[in-house]
Amino acid sequence: MANLNLVGDIGGTNSRFGLVEPGSMTVTRIERLKNDDFASLEEVAAAYLESQGVTALGAAAMDVAGVVTNEDFPLTNRDWMVRRAPLKAALKTDRLIILNDFQALAMSLPYLDPADLIQIGGQAPEKPSVKLVLGPGTGLGMASLAPLPQGGWMALPGELGHVTLPVVTQEEFDLREAMTEPGTVFESEFAITGGGLHLIYTTLARMAGREPRLDKPEAILKAALAGTDADAVRTLDFFIIWLGRLAGDAAMMMQAHGGVYLAGGIAPSIVGELRKGPFRRVFEEKGRLDLKHVPIYVIMDEYPAFKGCAAALI
Repeated sequence: MANLNLVGDIGGTNSRFGLVEPGSMTVTRIERLKNDDFASLEEVAAAYLESQGVTALGAAAMDVAGVVTNEDFPLTNRDWMVRRAPLKAALKTDRLIILNDFQALAMSLPYLDPADLIQIGGQAPEKPSVKLVLGPGTGLGMASLAPLPQGGWMALPGELGHVTLPVVTQEEFDLREAMTEPGTVFESEFAITGGGLHLIYTTLARMAGREPRLDKPEAILKAALAGTDADAVRTLDFFIIWLGRLAGDAAMMMQAHGGVYLAGGIAPSIVGELRKGPFRRVFEEKGRLDLKHVPIYVIMDEYPAFKGCAAALI
């Protein structure tokens, strides 16, 4: 079985694994394991291989949420260390590639099936151009994908979630001020994430003199889409406007004429609102330079990072 390669997508709550043939982009035997059931990354990876009857691997590529270094480093949202030597031993392979989660997403972009993308405006360029992937979830990640002169692509991780949240109107400014802890800089990640939905919602309610009725991001999002809670509806409005403005800022900075791709669990669930609301208009409004030509795509593929990991092994 050593001719098989492993791909892994390691999050704070779950670890997802699959197998690919060498040189292939087709991922099979996908399994999701709960991290709470395991003490380490080595343990959960070994458990997956045992469940699949795989005793050795040709190679492995995994993406993790965190700042990837050549030394041991921690996961961002899990008290696990990524340790290359023990992980290689657990996987029984000499070739191991560790990627940042959004770096893997960026590397997946050339391989995504058009059927797994929903386009929101713009026009794809004829020549290979810089692409950008970003997405709110537990955090707000970003990476770019740049075409190389000799062909192929280079993925460049970024840190969009830690830039200051861009506000334009007085209403936005007042809301950001109300959400800001004294003495801190309000990062975009504080608002444009699942936790950010909760913070916007509770702040709006309290600014209006009401106690928040909902206490989970999932419930807030559901109520906003159903139109059953006025504060939830306003929360999603602010969320979409700020997401559009951040995406436009990032696209302008990176000159991402190849398109902006929205990843993660939140964007697919609100794709209808993104298509009909102010998102595209806010994205394009950049003063003397506009972004009318830049396409935006929502990634609907459930496991896009696997494709990036598979691409890293080719």
